[in-house]
Amino acid sequence: MRTNLTVLILMVLLATPVAARQSARPPEAPVRYDGDHASADFHRGRRSALVASLPTGAVAVVLGGVEGGGSVDDLRSFHQDPYLYYLTGSEEPGSALLLAPEGVTVDGRTVREILFVPPRNPEMEIWLGRRFGAARAQRELGVEMALPNSRFEEVVGALVTGAGQQVLHLAFPAAVPPRTTLAQQIGVLRSLAAVRGADLDDTVLAASLDGMRMVKEPEEIRVLRRAVDVTVEAHREVLGAVSAGWKEYEIEALIEYTFHRLGAEEPAFPSIVGSGENTSMLHYETNRRTTQAGDLVVIDIGAKYRGYSADVTRTIPIDGRFTADQRAVYDIVLEAQRAGIEAASPGASFGAPGQAASRVLARGLARLGLIRSPTDGSGLQRFFPHGTSHYLGIEVHDVGSYDVLSPGQVITVEPGIYIAPAPDIDPRWWNIGVRIEDDVLVTEAGPVVLSAGAPRDPEDIEEAMGARARAGGP
Repeated sequence: MRTNLTVLILMVLLATPVAARQSARPPEAPVRYDGDHASADFHRGRRSALVASLPTGAVAVVLGGVEGGGSVDDLRSFHQDPYLYYLTGSEEPGSALLLAPEGVTVDGRTVREILFVPPRNPEMEIWLGRRFGAARAQRELGVEMALPNSRFEEVVGALVTGAGQQVLHLAFPAAVPPRTTLAQQIGVLRSLAAVRGADLDDTVLAASLDGMRMVKEPEEIRVLRRAVDVTVEAHREVLGAVSAGWKEYEIEALIEYTFHRLGAEEPAFPSIVGSGENTSMLHYETNRRTTQAGDLVVIDIGAKYRGYSADVTRTIPIDGRFTADQRAVYDIVLEAQRAGIEAASPGASFGAPGQAASRVLARGLARLGLIRSPTDGSGLQRFFPHGTSHYLGIEVHDVGSYDVLSPGQVITVEPGIYIAPAPDIDPRWWNIGVRIEDDVLVTEAGPVVLSAGAPRDPEDIEEAMGARARAGGP
């Protein structure tokens, strides 16, 4: 029986033409493995809204992020231009978007949008990873037409023919390595202005897009919530693990391991883990000190998840319990933050949370004798030298008007007090730095604290840190 089966298989193989056997294609591996990016419909809606806002007769070109130096060995991490990502979801270097409200005819089709993407190159993909290519980008990213970026000059040059025709673009980056696709695309646009007299404008497009990005769509809020949730979990991991003797970079490693374990692509910014004397440096990023008994630790971190950024700060006592002086300062900052969050309501000025928080900070510092009076503005600035809020989204400090709060905006509320050693300050307060930062969604019903899952009440912090010791942890 086995011999007969073997003979049958051989007969079938011999009867099948060699060309047919060799034409079978292996399944195509995906470019993306994660299925929870913002949808193609979301990006399509953003492009439609932008096209509707463009001046009559204008075309818009949105270029990608700055690439490396063009060498296979230049492995610096690439970050897509946030505007291009917002409009397309494309994460590939060398991409560009053309929007033509009146339509452009290419290969017999008239379309209003074309996404230029790197062409497929199997030899380069071995080194640099898979690319969509035009056909798959058109299908999976949901653009009306996708073309290899090698056709950028041909298509854009044929579209822009008249002197004075308005070509809207974003400001060109200051430093673009030569011989990169981005440098070539910028050269095409500049040539259109120099040779054909096209009117290049780098103000209109940014103004329209900034207004759109300032208010988050539900799809964006979904992804942003996940970025915040991952960041919150990293804070909770720290509370359950650290003790005096941990190095700041060990805390950083635990944080960023948690980011990756939960699917975030990378930190949204360099993680800040400042202990002891480093708590009073606002953007301390060295993270090399060994924590000591009695230290406070300021942990300012954010995960980047599917292109969106979180930004959450907690201040914890490395021993698991605040001293009386640390608690006195911490309570002032927490009260200030609560006042700031309460002020984050629709119709309020963007500065309202900061003004509310500053009043509480000034009263508290005066009560501790660190400033002369609650109206001592210069004294307050000495201990609280930064603003309280910024927009949050694709970028950590996201774009927007910074004028009036409205539903759908996501902002931070992050007051702090930083007391560096100085001859005129009682040593009991030296090296007490406290910052508390949450990510807040502005809604008609009131502010929603997206990062509320990271403990911030001092009793909750001490409880979370004490749970490890009660469980017999190290």
